[in-house]
Amino acid sequence: MRTRSSLDVLVPTLAGPTPALSVVMLLGSRYEDLAGICDSLRRILTPSVGDYEVLIVDEATGSHTQARVRALAEQFSEIRVLRLHRHVGESAALAIAAQAARADLLLTLDPYLHVALEYVPTLLAPLANGADLVCAWRWPRSESRVNRMASAAFNGLAGWLTKTRVHDLNCRMRAMRREVLCELPIYGDLHRFLPIFAAQRGYRCCEVQVPQQPGKHEIGARSPASYVRRLLDLLTLAFLARFMKRPLHLFGLVGLASLLSGLAIGSYLIYTKVALGMAVGHRPLLLLAVLLVVIGVQIASLGLLGELMIFTHARQLSDYVVEEERGG
Repeated sequence: MRTRSSLDVLVPTLAGPTPALSVVMLLGSRYEDLAGICDSLRRILTPSVGDYEVLIVDEATGSHTQARVRALAEQFSEIRVLRLHRHVGESAALAIAAQAARADLLLTLDPYLHVALEYVPTLLAPLANGADLVCAWRWPRSESRVNRMASAAFNGLAGWLTKTRVHDLNCRMRAMRREVLCELPIYGDLHRFLPIFAAQRGYRCCEVQVPQQPGKHEIGARSPASYVRRLLDLLTLAFLARFMKRPLHLFGLVGLASLLSGLAIGSYLIYTKVALGMAVGHRPLLLLAVLLVVIGVQIASLGLLGELMIFTHARQLSDYVVEEERGG
């Protein structure tokens, strides 16, 4: 059937008991043996979880992969397939899966299994003790030193910018309560920062160390463009985590620095004109001073406009969760 979210549910939801766990797997151009994954999940989850479902989100893969997924759904009754009409990105696919999931607990898997499925019960255990989000922390890592250094730098910068330390933001294996994924406005490539946004919203987050499977690493070297995108993602993260509700703190600081620099240069030019009698109309410093003052005022104005928008929509913005309510 076709829904408003522009996807096809190839295997509809069957009437029956609500599953205890929804396993979400995003299917792209690269994946492991899906039948083997489903066999392992059945072997591991049936005795520990009981009833569960597997949601495979197919992001407009080719006809060959679609045929394999259809055959897999006929072989395993716990599988539901959501086929998207186009590639929408991991964040949007996760949001679609969260809306379609029937269980209150979610387990997200990467289809290339950097972490062995045998560690799934270890990942699910903290949820029973009150955790809202549990992240797999691949340690020790079994990949090149360059990849390890790049990953450590990325995670370290994200922690320094947001004051929230997460050791392995790039690991897709996470267990969480469904409300975490439904409540957080994740878009673009911000899905990897889900633990940071969840922790800052007030959800209880933790990490579980699990070894990375040997031979499971990123294929090929990362291109310079990928590093640029990650740097821009970090800048977006810093703004959303620290200045989303107080944009004037950022734009005002930058604007004030520009304005004061322009005024300082202008004061120096006035001194040279009045006290020393030197001509300043032809000097480039005069144009620079005027430019810095104008840019400073404009940047500060952006911050004021941002504050006005935040004030107008303050009731719709919440950075907290109500854990419990008692009484009548």
